[in-house]
Amino acid sequence: MRAVPILGGLSRPLCYYSNLCPTQQEADQFQKYFGCSSITCLPNRLGYWINHISKLLNRNLKKVSVEDLQQLKHSTSKLFQLVQQGDKTVKEGFIKQQAAVDTLIAVLQIVTCDQIVSNVISIFIEVVGKIQSAKRASVLVNHGLTTVLFQIMKLAHTGDICLPDEVLVAIHILLSRVGHKDRKFAVKARLHQSLMLTLNMVKSNSHNFRTLQPLLSVLKMYTNNSVNASYLGKHNSINIMFKIISACGRRHTADLRLTLENLNNMTKSKSNSARLVGMGGVPQLLALHADWQAMDVKNRFLLIRKSVLNILKNITNLKSGRKALLEADGIRILYESSLEASDCRDMESMILLASVIMRKCCPRNKLPITSTLNPVLFPLPQSPTHTPECYFLPNFPVPVNESQSRVNGTDSDHSSLDDDDDIDSDDERFRTDQDEPYDDQPEGPEPAEKRTPEDLHMYDTFFPELYEEPEPPGYLERPNIRRSVSGFLSSRPSEFQFHGMKHVSSDATLYDLHKRSGKDFSTSVDLDPRSGQCKVDEKSVSAINLKTGSSVISLDLIGFRQQHHQPGGAPAPSSTRRSLIPSSRTSKQRRRPSQSSQQLSRDSRRNGNSIRRLSSTRFDDSSASMEGGKGSAVTFPSIDSEESDQVVSFSSDDLDEDFCEFSHDAQLYSQTAADTYSVHRFQKLAFPDLYGARGPVKFSESLVSRKFGVQRAKIFEDIDRMIHSEQLVDKVVYDLDAIVADAGDKYTGAKSNLLNRDELRVGYIDSQSDTLKFNAQFECGNLRKAIQVRRFEYDLILSPDINSNHHHQWFYFEVSNMLADQPYRFNIVNCEKLNSQFNYGMQPLMMSVLDAIEGNPCWLRVGTDVCYYKNHFIRNANTTGGVKGKSYYTATFTITFRNAGDVCYISYHYPYTYTALQTHLKQWEKMYDQSQIYYRNQNLCTTLGGNEVPVLTITAQPRSMDKESLEEMRSRPYIFLSARVHPGESNASWIMKGTIDFLLSRKPQAQLVREMYIFKIVPMLNPDGVLNGNHRSSLVGEDLNRRWGKPCPVLHPTIYHTKGLLLYLNMINKTPMVYCDYHGHSRRKNIFMYGCSPSQSWIPNDTQNPCCTGNKFNDASFKILPRLLNTTCPSFSLKNCNNMVEKVKENTARVVVWRQLNVVRSYTMESSYCGCDEGKYKDAHINTEMLEEMGHTFCETLIKLARQKGSYDQQMPLLDIDNMATASGEAVSEIELDDVEDISSLSLQKGHCELTTEYPATESDDEERDEEEEEFDDDEELDE
Repeated sequence: MRAVPILGGLSRPLCYYSNLCPTQQEADQFQKYFGCSSITCLPNRLGYWINHISKLLNRNLKKVSVEDLQQLKHSTSKLFQLVQQGDKTVKEGFIKQQAAVDTLIAVLQIVTCDQIVSNVISIFIEVVGKIQSAKRASVLVNHGLTTVLFQIMKLAHTGDICLPDEVLVAIHILLSRVGHKDRKFAVKARLHQSLMLTLNMVKSNSHNFRTLQPLLSVLKMYTNNSVNASYLGKHNSINIMFKIISACGRRHTADLRLTLENLNNMTKSKSNSARLVGMGGVPQLLALHADWQAMDVKNRFLLIRKSVLNILKNITNLKSGRKALLEADGIRILYESSLEASDCRDMESMILLASVIMRKCCPRNKLPITSTLNPVLFPLPQSPTHTPECYFLPNFPVPVNESQSRVNGTDSDHSSLDDDDDIDSDDERFRTDQDEPYDDQPEGPEPAEKRTPEDLHMYDTFFPELYEEPEPPGYLERPNIRRSVSGFLSSRPSEFQFHGMKHVSSDATLYDLHKRSGKDFSTSVDLDPRSGQCKVDEKSVSAINLKTGSSVISLDLIGFRQQHHQPGGAPAPSSTRRSLIPSSRTSKQRRRPSQSSQQLSRDSRRNGNSIRRLSSTRFDDSSASMEGGKGSAVTFPSIDSEESDQVVSFSSDDLDEDFCEFSHDAQLYSQTAADTYSVHRFQKLAFPDLYGARGPVKFSESLVSRKFGVQRAKIFEDIDRMIHSEQLVDKVVYDLDAIVADAGDKYTGAKSNLLNRDELRVGYIDSQSDTLKFNAQFECGNLRKAIQVRRFEYDLILSPDINSNHHHQWFYFEVSNMLADQPYRFNIVNCEKLNSQFNYGMQPLMMSVLDAIEGNPCWLRVGTDVCYYKNHFIRNANTTGGVKGKSYYTATFTITFRNAGDVCYISYHYPYTYTALQTHLKQWEKMYDQSQIYYRNQNLCTTLGGNEVPVLTITAQPRSMDKESLEEMRSRPYIFLSARVHPGESNASWIMKGTIDFLLSRKPQAQLVREMYIFKIVPMLNPDGVLNGNHRSSLVGEDLNRRWGKPCPVLHPTIYHTKGLLLYLNMINKTPMVYCDYHGHSRRKNIFMYGCSPSQSWIPNDTQNPCCTGNKFNDASFKILPRLLNTTCPSFSLKNCNNMVEKVKENTARVVVWRQLNVVRSYTMESSYCGCDEGKYKDAHINTEMLEEMGHTFCETLIKLARQKGSYDQQMPLLDIDNMATASGEAVSEIELDDVEDISSLSLQKGHCELTTEYPATESDDEERDEEEEEFDDDEELDE
């Protein structure tokens, strides 16, 4: 035992200090040893007995005589009586006296008499009390009471002393009241061999519930330590706990609760969980849960029920535990009990816990697909420098000559596979699978790619503004736009046999095609141009494929004919298309209450899509007749010629004259589609793309507030599917794998006429089928499989990127054959990211063909009960980089269609196709002002799929053709922009469209920015991925934004040649002032930017970048543009921006352009798929108008950027005030002053604007990344 503290050294006996008038020296000595000036601070009688006990201890410290023991028994007994009779004040005064506490603890250390020990323990129990004992317990713990008690228990356990059970129980009572304040309580118990003593006492008192409660409380504190829990489990503690549970019944609820809490602590150990499963404890726990669920109708014993669930949760961490719960029908028991409690908010924690258990125990199924690879594979050309990542995928057909390199291993880094799981375009902050460090990895960045000047001179042709002498503006001819084709524009690779699908025109030009073909075109619909009436066949209407002569559509119109004619036999007015479509609602009821008919008309004109325009683009009076008096195969109700001309002509008064905007040309779109090549075989042109659908105009759509419990309800519905699997329909209604298999070798090689017959299909319902009909065989479409699981519920499986087995996020598909006012649930079941904005207010997009016909041709946010959660489909380890056990996630939403028989398109975000880009380029070329704007559209290269990659040059025309004006134009700094390297980020293309719209507009600000800069723009870096509905990769199956370091000219031509343009500018000392790559972001809101800061680089003392001179970071000019955008663009968020340079980003465009090409202002602009959470658009979905506005504002902000100078002046433009007037004679005063306001000091001089070098104070790097580590909140889980 520990040595007894020596209380000697005082000049007088202890009892003397009970006098009221000690000397000052004596009082000081008492204070030194006992912490108080006099024991008389206690009540006189208490002080007397404490002094007496101290005197007895001082008499002989090593051995206490029998006479002293008798006095100690008497003294401690009297002291106990006084403490027991004292009030709260007496007890609090006693505990504050250190001398009194130390004296009684010394008694426990020296004396082994059970009566004395019992008296002292009882005194401490009385002093601590039962209520508000925390402070008093802390005092006793600080004095070492718990250590002394464990020493006594150790002696009792080893047999060195003999203490009756009553004393041991009293010790446990005291420990139960003070132990929670001792942080090392569990460790002390184990070191003093007290665990088994307590467990044996619990076992012997299993039916003595008054004694059992403190024992269980102490045991609970033991088992809070995992080592103790495992030790006790080995000594049959699990079985003892179940015996106590059986004995407690429903009466002894406190003991039952403590027993279950002990069992919960013990089963946190897997070995103990296995013991519980082995002894058959799972059925007993489920029975206990069901029993208390039925009995506790007033929810007064939630702790007991929650403890049972916690034990089940621990057990189901084991495979054997999950199996035991399934065999005991535990999922059904928990499911039914959760449903019963679902209406009570107090039960939320219980229901959540039950759902976690059920989800863990649901069978982990594989996706119902034959292969994780895309159904269509693209054969790749051979590359001497790079082995594609797809060659390392299981079951991928690797060419024979590549097999050896696959076996030996290559330098392929599989970055696309590693980085994609939870990462968006340029943001690694949500990364969960961190790269393991390798010893052989370099400490700094990899060496930059080297290209010789001879290699780079191939790009001379892409800089006509530098080497060609422009024609005088007066002689420029609008129809003939100069195009350049480089010498390295190759045709499709010849190393392999692959024939892409050449798309031909849609039925928008059906009549012209027929007339040119000279073939007979049978029809069942006649158009009388004089009366304007349709003569409909009695039975059906059909459209004929002009190439094959076969019928491509046949509609039963008997019902239509009956509705089309009035009861009296007179035909209904043919101008009312809606009368042909059966529905429970009238056209007036379908109007959205938030938008007037005038607003809808304006929106239609803005989108270039009214029903009259859709009809009139197909036929006019001059083309209504054909040989033999036959009409066209596809007709629409007639309209008045005046009304038709008003809409079809689409005068420029309907558009903003300042902008280079245009009505969408469906005929031009269909013609342009004929020049595109895809890997997938398309079946049609999508209606929204053919007619240029956009987001809503002049009104915004609010983010939805998710109802409480929606996610839980969806999870329970999935569990119900598993329990009642016999009730599922489980019918495949769309299967791309089957389509590809049936077509065989003809799938990718066949050419077909692409039509869009959606307007004919509207109103048609298949009476033979009650299922929805799906289709995604069109440009940008992505849907692999649709399975009807219940009558109005469908599981959807997305296709991975081509030549890949992952990247599932982008979806775009058509659905038809629906009933009106019936909710349909859609579950996209193979999502990969840990979280989604679907949990934070985002809705999917839908466009209705019928709404477009009625005058509202735009995408709208739809869906209720939208949420995102982990499901029971397990991912193949090949899709996770070898990590086993990962699950897919479900994005679910419910849509109620307003119109029966409608044709609707559902998309993840606003689609922007490659054909749309090419169509817009052709329209821009026809409309821009050549007298003011220098514009060139050239073909940079050809993709692997055979599609052209456009590169644009935009600046202002020289003021004259003299040498000085030409030099001024050629001396302008460059702005280099790119977008759509990730195909699923269509929002990037909409921002790019806004950028080009502005740069080609007549706005004074646009002319000013053109006079200041030369813009080089690559609007779509990954056309093949966009065409084929990929989300992230190219046809190589790799993320092109991880290939900028050393792109392969064969496999990554778009990146290789875009980087070549930048290298060329760097070589001729015209390094761009700004480089910006447009992206989309699925995990955050707003629009924001990432820059590059050497002080936030992963490399310590990073000096290999353009911001550094010597070893100093002396240029912070990269911070200016985001700050300016934050003040000018309402959707931009500065707090979301950051400038970190991470190791995993060294091969992205932003970092490579910054580090290797010396562009200080190198950015990635990220746009949310969801919406905004601050500013003007707070709580609103982002739409195409906001995205295009961002493009406009970005260009305008470049004017302000010219007023800013950092220490590294990278080709800053000089402003010529005298010549700021535009070529059309607009004065400088017409330019808005807000667009050219000074941020730093400006001194205006005649001839030019002299910029001072003052630079606004910058925030510290710590302040710049206040929000860098912000994470998403989620109900249960966390999620470039």
